[in-house]
Amino acid sequence: MKIPFARAPVSFDTVAPFLREAFENGWLTTGPLAERFIAGVGEFLGTRNIVSVSSCTAALQIALAAAKLKSGDEVILPAHTFIATFETVELAGLTPVLVDIDPATWNISLESAAAHLTERTRAVICVPFAGNPLPLPAWRTFADQHKLTLILDNAHALEAKFQNRFLHEYADYSCYSFYATKNLTTAEGGAIVCPADKLELVRTLSLHGMSRAAWKRYAGGSWRYDIVETGYKANLTDIHAAIGLAQLPLLQKHHARRIELTARYHRAFADLPLRRQNLPEGTLQHEHGAHLYCISLNDAARRDVIIEHLQSEGIGTSVHFIPIYEFSHTKNKYSFHTQDFPHTHGYFSGAVSLPLYPTLSDAEQDEIIRIVRDALV
Repeated sequence: MKIPFARAPVSFDTVAPFLREAFENGWLTTGPLAERFIAGVGEFLGTRNIVSVSSCTAALQIALAAAKLKSGDEVILPAHTFIATFETVELAGLTPVLVDIDPATWNISLESAAAHLTERTRAVICVPFAGNPLPLPAWRTFADQHKLTLILDNAHALEAKFQNRFLHEYADYSCYSFYATKNLTTAEGGAIVCPADKLELVRTLSLHGMSRAAWKRYAGGSWRYDIVETGYKANLTDIHAAIGLAQLPLLQKHHARRIELTARYHRAFADLPLRRQNLPEGTLQHEHGAHLYCISLNDAARRDVIIEHLQSEGIGTSVHFIPIYEFSHTKNKYSFHTQDFPHTHGYFSGAVSLPLYPTLSDAEQDEIIRIVRDALV
């Protein structure tokens, strides 16, 4: 493909020194490189209460487990999210409650969440879609008033802020993704930020419920360990951490480039019959995580035409996301109906995601812009 939808901002040459270290120390799996990587991410986010895990999905599973929710408890989440957000609730024996999105920001609607509260509601998972921050002071107040655990699925929102504060500062648990397409990638990986008093529990849950990690035992000290919780196999390896360590010094530079590319798209499409994601009131453009650039066409019938046209020109596209209620599994198991989510449906029916990554050149972006404009003007 001439212009792929996603391109990781990393090369073998930049990763090689870290990989060599991982091989030469003989450990390969979770060890000193994983520890250095997550410490670096924590330094960027301004927290020490962070644990590396194997994926954002694992982070969500651990957050739900650490919150000590009980079977049948209800968890509110947006219909507009990746399936992992929903599946982790199901797998934990909890009841997922889908709510609609805000028509302007395309993030979970606080009004819709409030309308779906019941006496069984125990948690809410908010998703800063595409990296767009939520008005989290209002969500924090909502969670506190109703005694809910506030979890952020921050897969898109590593760099995102609301009123100059990282999003995790407002939440009980914040879950991050370092998947291959993310702003910071370890190919597969994730992290969870939690309260200080839950740090050891979260770390233990990520390693089979063990009281001591294997590399800590073998590096010196007793062989003995205890199993103190029913845990998960969710550890990040040194091999994966090596990929992330190569990108950490460039994280802010890469984010700035994504913001620049987003602004270029905004200017180029300002006069076209389409909708774009709005920032919440009081947020500045540089506080957006700028993970995805998504548009929604006013004429839904044009969506597939534009995607096919872009693909015929060798340009990758995607759609984020197919709503949870659209899948056969959820249709068969739950009584979700499209008409219950008018804003999600309105966005999805015309949704297109365009390439956005720091190594995308101005010339490449101009070609994307030209094709979209030719199709719509």
